Amino acid sequence: MKIAVIASLLLSILATTLFFGQNLGISVLLFVLPLILFTMFFLEKHRKVKNKKGCILVIPILLLSSTYAIYQNMFFRVTNIIIMVTLYNIMLLWIMTEKYQLEFAIKRIFNIMIKPFHYINETCKEIGKVFKINKMKTEEPSSSWKIIKQIGTGIVVSIPILIIVIALLASADSLFAEGTQNVLLTIFENGRVILDLPFWFTLVAKLLTICALTIYFISYMINILSQKPWSTKEEKTIKIQIETTILNTVVTILNIIYIIFCKIQITNLFAKIATNDMIDYANYAREGFFQLMAVSLINFIIIIISTKNNSQSSKMQIYYRKIMNLVLLVATAIILSSAFIRMNLYGEEFGYTFLRILVYFALITESILLLPTIVYIFKNTFPVWKSYFIIITIMYVIMNFSNINQMIAKKNIDRYLNEGKKIDIYYLMKTKTDGLEEVIKLYETIEDQNLKYQLENYLDKMKNRLEEKENIVEWNYSTWKARELLKREGV
Repeated sequence: MKIAVIASLLLSILATTLFFGQNLGISVLLFVLPLILFTMFFLEKHRKVKNKKGCILVIPILLLSSTYAIYQNMFFRVTNIIIMVTLYNIMLLWIMTEKYQLEFAIKRIFNIMIKPFHYINETCKEIGKVFKINKMKTEEPSSSWKIIKQIGTGIVVSIPILIIVIALLASADSLFAEGTQNVLLTIFENGRVILDLPFWFTLVAKLLTICALTIYFISYMINILSQKPWSTKEEKTIKIQIETTILNTVVTILNIIYIIFCKIQITNLFAKIATNDMIDYANYAREGFFQLMAVSLINFIIIIISTKNNSQSSKMQIYYRKIMNLVLLVATAIILSSAFIRMNLYGEEFGYTFLRILVYFALITESILLLPTIVYIFKNTFPVWKSYFIIITIMYVIMNFSNINQMIAKKNIDRYLNEGKKIDIYYLMKTKTDGLEEVIKLYETIEDQNLKYQLENYLDKMKNRLEEKENIVEWNYSTWKARELLKREGV
């Protein structure tokens, strides 16, 4: 455990240096990279690697950590921390288990993150062993230690003598007095910095943070080495046993409702859009997409439950169930299409916001999830949960790198310039540095003097903010690019 103790201490010092009192930037990647390298080394050293497929999660973790050095989206800056911690723990569980089932991820993640607190006492003992804190020195002090003590005593004794001698020499020579005064002033100024209370509070806080992180990291490693949480015995799965006839009846009734709904959607919404019938589509679509998303999720759950049902069934019942699930899946596809069209109509009419763009990504993700679900309907041994997990993770990473703030700024500005639609300047300002390039383009082309004045004030404030000194670990591409754009345009 000596390597784990030293590595935990170094990682704690690194984390405190990079993050304490700093804005998140490239620092996140600079911490995550050594953390993953040490984790892989630690697992290999202790022969805990059972399934190398789990290493694939290193890719999304590193990609998400790099977004802090590229974009300034506050929503993802918060959620990415939660997602990265979750992916990191799932990665460890996946690597250390030969046949890992994602259905038990929540239970095991809680175990791996909370249980280290049980090992704090053992952690303190390991720290004591490494730094030999508990070893009592019964032997006589060495000669070198005696010399150091004697030198220290000599320095203390010489201080009052030096004060008297320097005072006498200063009174005897004005040049010496002036030089001595300059030296004392320098010492006094440095002393004020050293005795500055905020400095000491910060120092103590950093030391406490390093101690706390070191203890947690070591406890975390001890928890990983423990065999109990990673038992290879099969965990008890929740068995679903519902009479097949009952389940098939429920799915059949739902399908009848969905067929009626889908017919209305095709004849009213899709058909009229295809014929460019100029009805008030936006008001028609103003509500409904969130409800339709909820219905589609319910359909996914019903398909999984009916397919996973362990009740004894005849071949005819199984065949009928597959047909009904397939019909349910087709209805789900139509429902998702309807929700997407409604969202698009609403966005074009009333503008684009962060939430509305997220709805687009959610609908696209659900549509992709239909593919593994089809396979699962016909082959119930297919690892559908892993497929869902991989697809959702990939889509989440894509969403991070889509620069949603710039997308919002561009779409809303295009609506204003090309279609004469109303624009919300204050919401546009929320896109910050990510959407600044589009805002500058609007400022250069806008004719409305009132809006131009508002944008000018905003750009001036942004310029002043970006002129503030930035620590190298806080470096962010979006901020750097915005600073260069404002310099180039002379705003």
